[in-house]
Amino acid sequence: MNLRSLPIFRVLALAGMVMTAACQPSVAACNVTTPPEGWAAGSARWDGACAGAQADGLGVLKEQQGAAVKRMFLGRVHKGELSLGVVDIPDQGFAAGRFEQGKLVPTDDRQQIIKAFDEAARAATAAADRFEKAGNAASAKFYRAKAKELREQMD
Repeated sequence: MNLRSLPIFRVLALAGMVMTAACQPSVAACNVTTPPEGWAAGSARWDGACAGAQADGLGVLKEQQGAAVKRMFLGRVHKGELSLGVVDIPDQGFAAGRFEQGKLVPTDDRQQIIKAFDEAARAATAAADRFEKAGNAASAKFYRAKAKELREQMD
C-alpha cells in the first residue's frame, strides 16, 4: 500500500498513531482504583507497573486536563490503591506520605515522609528508564530531573 493512495485523513491518523507510539513507553493498560482525593473523575492515567488490569508497583499517575498534566502522583501503588509516594502540584508543592483510599494519611513521622520522597524518586527514575528505552529522550530527561528534585527535598 502506498501512502499517496490513502486519503489525507487516513495519512494524518496513521502519522498520529506513529507519533503517539514513539512518545509513550509500552505500558499495559491498567487502572488505579482510587485516584488522589480531589482529582477529576476519569482524568488519571497510570504509567508504571501493572498486575492484570490494576496498577501495582512503582509508577506515575497523572491527572490530565486535555493534553496538559495538572498534577501527578509518583510512588508505589498496591493492587490499584495508592500506597506510598508524593503528589506533585506545580506551583504549589508536594504532599508526601502514605495513602489510604486516595487520601494522604496525616503524620508527623519524618521517616515516613522521607520514605515517601525516596519511593517517588525511584518511581520517577523508573519512568525515565522506560521513556529512554522507548526512545523518548525529552520525557526521560524530564523524569530524571524530577527524580533529582524529589531526592533534594530531604537534603
